[in-house]
Amino acid sequence: RVHGETLGSGRKGAKMLKSLIVLAACVVACHCRIEELLPYNLTAALMFHAEDLNQDGAITIDELEKEFAQYDSNHNGMVSRHEYTEYICHAEPILYNLAHYLYDDYDANGDHHLRKADYDAFFHRLDKDNDGLVTPEEYVEVWEGLFVKYEYVDVHSQTHLHGTSLCH
Repeated sequence: RVHGETLGSGRKGAKMLKSLIVLAACVVACHCRIEELLPYNLTAALMFHAEDLNQDGAITIDELEKEFAQYDSNHNGMVSRHEYTEYICHAEPILYNLAHYLYDDYDANGDHHLRKADYDAFFHRLDKDNDGLVTPEEYVEVWEGLFVKYEYVDVHSQTHLHGTSLCH
């Protein structure tokens, strides 16, 4: 629930929410500014519902790892910056201009590759009370902070190529 309204339930509801987010993102066609994600708490709440794969009101480490596994297009167990930004370009284009900054945030050890240890570190960052479950409140708090953190950074240059991309 966000502001007292049910956003959807079950897998069908999650897919519908993700489709709505992607549809809204297509309207801005990869050229959004961070202000277009306002209000940040609502954007983060919608993201939570899309990532809560079983729609039980909490995200587990397995759910987060499944979400991150989608980024690994060549299935080698690690995600390159190019794989991540391409995934974001196609699946969540409204976040594309933040993709490089988010990648760096996820890369806990700074080795320029995302691996299971990086996802686990991000999960523990989300799981504020260390109970093994990320609640909507915990998730929204972290994501609001990330959005605020990147509010005044320059968007990633659309001409800086990392390979062939529809977002560049």
